[in-house]
Amino acid sequence: MMRRPWMWICVGAGALALSAWTLTARAIEPGTGAATPSPAGAEGSEAKLGSPTSASVGNHGGTIVADAHGFLVVDRGSHSLIRTDREGKALAALTLEGAPGEIVHDGAGKLFLADRHGDRIVRVAPGDASGAGLAEQSSVELREPHGLALTPDGETLLATSVAEHELVALDAETLELRWRLELMPEPRGVAVASSGEVAAVGFLTTGSVAFVDLVRGELMTWQALDPRDHVRLVEKDDGWGDTFTVARIEEARSRFAVPVETGRRYSRGAFALAYLSDDVLVAANQLATPQLRRVPARDRNDTYGGGDQSIRPMVHRLSMMAGDGALGARPNHLEIPVHQPHAMAYDAKEDVLYVAGYGDERILAVRAPSSGLLDLAWVAELDGNGMKRAKAQKTCGADGLVLDGEGGLWVHCEFRRNLVRVDVEDGSFEAGPELAEAKRSELVERGADLFRRSNPLTSDAGTLACSNCHPEARADGLTWRLGKSTLQAPVLAGRVTQTEPFKWDGQDPDLDASLHHTMFRLGGTPDEVKQADFDALVAYLESLPAPKPKSAKDPEAVERGRQVFEAEACNACHAGDRFVDHSQHDLETSMAVVDTPSLLGLSHSSPYYHDGSAKDLHTLVTDRGTIHEMADFSGLSPAERDDLVAYLEVL
Repeated sequence: MMRRPWMWICVGAGALALSAWTLTARAIEPGTGAATPSPAGAEGSEAKLGSPTSASVGNHGGTIVADAHGFLVVDRGSHSLIRTDREGKALAALTLEGAPGEIVHDGAGKLFLADRHGDRIVRVAPGDASGAGLAEQSSVELREPHGLALTPDGETLLATSVAEHELVALDAETLELRWRLELMPEPRGVAVASSGEVAAVGFLTTGSVAFVDLVRGELMTWQALDPRDHVRLVEKDDGWGDTFTVARIEEARSRFAVPVETGRRYSRGAFALAYLSDDVLVAANQLATPQLRRVPARDRNDTYGGGDQSIRPMVHRLSMMAGDGALGARPNHLEIPVHQPHAMAYDAKEDVLYVAGYGDERILAVRAPSSGLLDLAWVAELDGNGMKRAKAQKTCGADGLVLDGEGGLWVHCEFRRNLVRVDVEDGSFEAGPELAEAKRSELVERGADLFRRSNPLTSDAGTLACSNCHPEARADGLTWRLGKSTLQAPVLAGRVTQTEPFKWDGQDPDLDASLHHTMFRLGGTPDEVKQADFDALVAYLESLPAPKPKSAKDPEAVERGRQVFEAEACNACHAGDRFVDHSQHDLETSMAVVDTPSLLGLSHSSPYYHDGSAKDLHTLVTDRGTIHEMADFSGLSPAERDDLVAYLEVL
């Protein structure tokens, strides 16, 4: 076991919403864990999963759960659900065709898996202490499920469908469909309140949480995570004839005074949600400031137009809010020193929340998150020097957390494919053995690791990882100030093979050149990055499939839309199976020319155009964006436009 001191930090207090939440740094007493193991059954019997210290068990899914026999782990690198013992050693596994989503359990033997690649929800028998009995029990088809949650009575299973933009309710016993509700693109995490009547859904590209009435299967309300305070740059006289810039974060006097783009801050990447005591909802997310200056300085002509160094383009937060999405309630936000918080575990008895950073190797503890007094108690860094592992270059990539009920906090590492035990009392930690072999090649694995990791060589001070703007190699739904243009972060998955050249103006002839260019734009030092790392990034990006399209609600409308697409000569530029012509076009924009982007996965990549000026496909086909020369749809009837949208949505 490796003993390491906690990395203590202090965070200043600030009034972030309705009240000032005090943040201090102090040690915490060890928690008892959110799951108390039940007695082990007879050999060969089904495991009884851990019982919580409150009714919070199953209110949200994750990649790891604890029971009396050990752990059940979603290991995306090996495409497996793995049964381990209490020391983190693999005993048995269910192998899938592709990377899964989340797992969730009810504390009484029911275990569910989102087989995201296989388009199904699977009920799983968890097996016994030897691993025997781990098996699929039943399954139901569901398009690209990811997030899972169970109602407190264990009767209803909720799942987010990435492909269909839906929240789906299933009977937890029979897996029969109860209802489905279309929301917004890119849903991920889901959590259920203790009443069992309200669920919250987070999104990658929408700066809001959706609250859903589970009784009626209807949307109740949206809770915005985007702050009203924005960045204002003020020029000050230094008293010597020169000026300097001061950046201030100021709350707008009204919602009408919030800037549309320049200086505005946006929440994105709500992978993880959880309900705490007293039905406080916490959503882990990132906060971006994509445009600080409308006109950047000359020396930043082709780089991120950030401006003042005191305002980082990206920070990471926990957002706390009323669990029912009550109208008039505003979230409180805590900025946290972890990069890309994708996993949480909650000790209900001690009221301590643990959060893991996917983009770095940090784990933190927040005391009293369900109250108005927040203590950022400690931050532990599971750095490479203290970890026991076979290959020193491998880093963790924490994508799961769980408490074992015995003073241990367990972390699942996506890239080491193992479990790490952190002792919440003395800060010691120990890495378990590798659980399974990776399905991807070593080169692709290396690229995936580099893509998600905060690294000062690839961006200024390591503030931005590739996966900040391209979560899951998709898009963040934002337009970023790059030189004199505002440019949307495009989807990368499935769009970088045989679609060259790259960038919105097509100035980069291949993917290697594009990666060099992007790192320079973000303030990194690409000349110091090894060519082997660029090769790995290219291999990773080229290995990714395109996002799964939405299903055709009306196949006849889709066929009519295809005919409109061809009649309007859209396929003259968006040609072939990649929908590109490898050419640039002279359109009236801030760029000299505009490259033809791929249309694969179009329904998941709003807003549209290079500047994001068309918020949805209807805006695009009714010519209400800033690009007017691309096509003339004025002669189309409303029905033809609807058909065209129906076709574009299934590409």
